[in-house]
Amino acid sequence: MRRIACAILLASAMATCQTKPIPVLFDTDIGDDIDDALALALALQSPELDVRAVTTVIDRTTDRTRLAWKELGLYGRRDVTLGTGSDEPFLDPVHPMRARQFEVLTPADVAPAAANRRAAEVIVETLLNSREKITVIPVGPLTNIALALKLEPGIKQKIERIVLMGGAFTMLYPEYNIMRDRVAAEIVFSSGVPITAVGLDVTTKCKLEGRDLERLRAADNPASRFLFHLIELWQDGHPNQFPTLHDPLAVASVVRPHVIETQLGSVAVETASPLTYGITMFTPADRVRGAATTQVARTVNVREFLDMFIERLAAPPRRAQ
Repeated sequence: MRRIACAILLASAMATCQTKPIPVLFDTDIGDDIDDALALALALQSPELDVRAVTTVIDRTTDRTRLAWKELGLYGRRDVTLGTGSDEPFLDPVHPMRARQFEVLTPADVAPAAANRRAAEVIVETLLNSREKITVIPVGPLTNIALALKLEPGIKQKIERIVLMGGAFTMLYPEYNIMRDRVAAEIVFSSGVPITAVGLDVTTKCKLEGRDLERLRAADNPASRFLFHLIELWQDGHPNQFPTLHDPLAVASVVRPHVIETQLGSVAVETASPLTYGITMFTPADRVRGAATTQVARTVNVREFLDMFIERLAAPPRRAQ
């Protein structure tokens, strides 16, 4: 009997370990392209993830933090730590931008004073104070992640892996997140931290269709209505312009790793020539001198991803406010 009881306890413990949510830190330039807000919603609506902190990055970061705070409130997640990153990347100036999503902000949408803390410090503190390793999901320029690595190199030991949206690995094309802070991207890719890079090679295949938007529009809950309103603002009078889910695919690949197939190797970022700034150059593992630490997404199961995405964003918030 004792052996049977021990076996049951062991099986129960193993099941608990297998179902324990993955702790994640989400870093975002929410507010201009629509996919950031959608990616944050997917992370919050995924029971497989435990969102510990959200940090904002580059250009109007105070407004970005306010928008993230508003969205967290709709999903009942005021417990999530917030941090506000630098407006500027390592080299280039702030880019003035027109982003209609910020129109949803009202005078009441003021993030708490604690959210004004430097994002790099929040990242370092969140990692060092965690008992388990954390998966870092940056879906904007990599400024905050690079600053955190420079501020406290010891955090490398507390990062399970970095799953980022960025790069283009089968085309000589500079993807925005990498190009916007190419120096930060090079710091991150050369850090030795395990990385999964979800780039334009796969994300451009993941575009919402009309029927997907109809499912989201028909969802009868405040959070889904908020997201649909953000999409309408982003469309800016062009209803046939459908979102491409660049950033949500990075989140989905943490929830369901099999939704993408990857290739191991290393990535270098072009930082020297203005003609090729931000281009990501991939070298397969069998041609790498030293350790290969980056998995680059090569293929994606588009329909499985889109179905999961819509199902979760159309559902009521997992946690009430």
